Amino acid sequence: MLLVGGLEGYLRGAGWPKIPPGAVFTHNQVYWVEPANLTLEAVPHKEIGSTFRVSTDQNGLRTPLHTVQKPAGTFRVMTLGCSTTFGWGVDDAESYPAQLESILTTEGHEVEVINAGQPGYTSFQGLWLWDKVLAEYAPDVVIFGYMVQDSRTVAYSDHSQALLQQNGDFLKENLLHQFKAYLFLKETIDSWRTERKESAEGGVQRIPPDEYVANIRAFASRAEAVGARFMLFGFPLERSGYTEGHRAILHAAGAELSVPIYDPQPEIERRTATETLYFPQDRGHANAAGNRAIAQGMAQFLVSGGLVK
Repeated sequence: MLLVGGLEGYLRGAGWPKIPPGAVFTHNQVYWVEPANLTLEAVPHKEIGSTFRVSTDQNGLRTPLHTVQKPAGTFRVMTLGCSTTFGWGVDDAESYPAQLESILTTEGHEVEVINAGQPGYTSFQGLWLWDKVLAEYAPDVVIFGYMVQDSRTVAYSDHSQALLQQNGDFLKENLLHQFKAYLFLKETIDSWRTERKESAEGGVQRIPPDEYVANIRAFASRAEAVGARFMLFGFPLERSGYTEGHRAILHAAGAELSVPIYDPQPEIERRTATETLYFPQDRGHANAAGNRAIAQGMAQFLVSGGLVK
C-alpha cells in the first residue's frame, strides 16, 4: 500500500501523464454537442460549396423536434450515430431520422423519432450523451448506428485523448482513472494506450475493437434499463471500405446479445451502381435520396420485425 501511495505521489508531482509535444487530436474536445435551439440555421458544407438548414432542440438534437418529456401513449424510436445519422449536408426534413418518422406516420404508425446523431461522434461520446440527457427522452426502441467514426484511424483513440487531457467528465464516470498509480500500472501492462501506436495505417482506430464491443454491451444495458428494445444498425456507406472490421464486430455482437441487426450495406452498394445516393464531392455522406433509401429500408425492417406499433 505504501508503495502504491508513493507511486501516486511521485506521478502527481511529475505531472504524469503529459501530452506529447506536437500531439494532434482529431477533435480538440473530448465531448461536445451541437448548438441548442437552432431554427433553420444555415450550416456550410465546404465540400459541395453550399449550405444546409439545421434546427435543434434545447439539448442540441436535430429535427424531428419533440419534447424531452415523452407524452403519455407516445411510442419513440431513437437513432444513435454520427454526422451520417445527423444528416450532414441535407436540410432538416431530408435526414434519415426525419424521413423515417415521415414514412412511419404516413403508414399509420404513431411514432416519434428522436434524432440523436451528432457530427463527429463515436460510441464513446454517445455513452456520455446518453447518460447526460438522451435517457430522459425515454425511447421505446434504441437504434445503435455508431460505426463510421468508430472505425476511423487517428493518432490517438478517444479513450487515450480523454486520459491525456484528464477530462473531468470522463474521470468522474471512471473513478479509478483518477488514480495515476492505477493508470500507470494498467497502461504499462497494456503498452500504454496514451502513446501513439504505430500500425500499417499509421495510428489507431478511434474506438478499437475491444472498446467497440464494450460500448455496444453498455448501450444494450442502458436501453434495457429504460425499458427500450435495442437494435444494431450497420450504417451504410457508398463503399464499405474501412468500416468492414467494425461491421463484422457489429454482426458478431448482434448474435451474442440476440438483438436485431439491420445492415443495408450490400443493398446500398448495389444501388449506387445506378443511383446517386451520396454527394459526389463528399462520398461519406448520403444526399437526400440516399437518406430516403436508408429510411425506407429501416422503416421496413422496424415494421416487419415488430419493433414499432
